[in-house]
Amino acid sequence: MRTDIFEILDVLSSSDYNNVLATIVEVEGSAYRKEGAVMLFQENDNQVGLLSGGCLEADLRARISESHYKPRSQFVTYDMSGEDDLSWGQGTGCNGVVKVLIESLSPKLITDFGKVRSFVNEGQDVKYIRRISKTGKVLEYLFSLDNKIYFGEWKGDIPNLGFLQEDKLSEDDTSDDFLFFKTIRARPRFIIYGAGPDSIPLAILAKQLGYETIVIDWRPSYCSEEYFPYADDRIVAFPQELEKKLCLREADSFVLMTHSYEKDKQLIDLLQLKRLNYVGILGSKARAKRLLAGVEIPPTFRFPIGLPIGAEGPNEIAVSIIAEIISLRKDSVKAYC
Repeated sequence: MRTDIFEILDVLSSSDYNNVLATIVEVEGSAYRKEGAVMLFQENDNQVGLLSGGCLEADLRARISESHYKPRSQFVTYDMSGEDDLSWGQGTGCNGVVKVLIESLSPKLITDFGKVRSFVNEGQDVKYIRRISKTGKVLEYLFSLDNKIYFGEWKGDIPNLGFLQEDKLSEDDTSDDFLFFKTIRARPRFIIYGAGPDSIPLAILAKQLGYETIVIDWRPSYCSEEYFPYADDRIVAFPQELEKKLCLREADSFVLMTHSYEKDKQLIDLLQLKRLNYVGILGSKARAKRLLAGVEIPPTFRFPIGLPIGAEGPNEIAVSIIAEIISLRKDSVKAYC
């Protein structure tokens, strides 16, 4: 999951500063980040995201600050494949050529990114295309939802996105310009049912990694801001009330940590009917098999939960769970309500 874009959208939603977006649009050879990686530079010296292990950011910041955070849109190319002492990336482990697009964000574009933020937070993918001149000037841009809703600054014919490779700088067949197309995926949700003490480090880690984090429990005293201050939402609900209070999506990751056999069974009866990215069942393999007896087990159900890294204690178990979910990344966001 590329979490930088979600943090950038959040920051832009409350920014009063000049903002410059840097996007890797082309990579030849090896590099720390690949095409599509984004980073935000703000006039107050705040930076969001990374494009490299540190060998590009300082130069980009210097270029941007020289223009008082209002640079002309342009390509900047870093050749890190050389072996002389003055070459970019010397000693960093990079060995490629990286082309970066830097562009000032206009008030209109920031407003449009605000719309994007609302859509992705609601579980919808947004397609984003830019027409760019050979020198790196962004000529026009367009956002699209399901090829039906469009907004942005686009004057020409809308290209067929089905023929464009995502996160690749492509030649435009109708002009001398480039097209750069990417999909801003819906913000993934991490749902924990069970607000016990062992859920706290898992909720913290999920939030740090950019997930919309939701904690659910049937006990109001446990499912509280006191114990889960960083959760995006805390829902008090018994298993049989879950569907009334939360619309599940195909991209959701759901972890059962109730420590209650009865409630886990009720949740499994519900979740087996859904297509979710991940359903993890806390507890031993023998316990999970009893819970799943007579159930056609979906391939996304995982037990014992987490990657087998020999984790001990809530913090290490949280790492193993998140690592397993990252290894099963999926992009679909179909909702079930």
